[in-house]
Amino acid sequence: MRLCRYGEAKLGLVNGSEMRDVTQALDVLPAYRYPLPIGDPMISNLDKVLARAGEIARDATAIGLEGLRFLSPVANPSKVIGAPVNYQRHLD
Repeated sequence: MRLCRYGEAKLGLVNGSEMRDVTQALDVLPAYRYPLPIGDPMISNLDKVLARAGEIARDATAIGLEGLRFLSPVANPSKVIGAPVNYQRHLD
């Protein structure tokens, strides 16, 4: 299973050249209150989300991938790592 985030923060399950909307699988995430946990709650509960997504995908309508607007796979990363490649000296 390959998960994707697309559109208006929806969750999809990609299989080949089509995707099935499994946004309802996010209902298995626990409710959070302030202070919010670090990172993405979906990643912390990935096993539960994947299990529910598999159930929902069986009855979901297939959507073609062409024209979909994909979002970052992790909604709330705990850190961002970048490589300094804007100067040749950094690459060396």
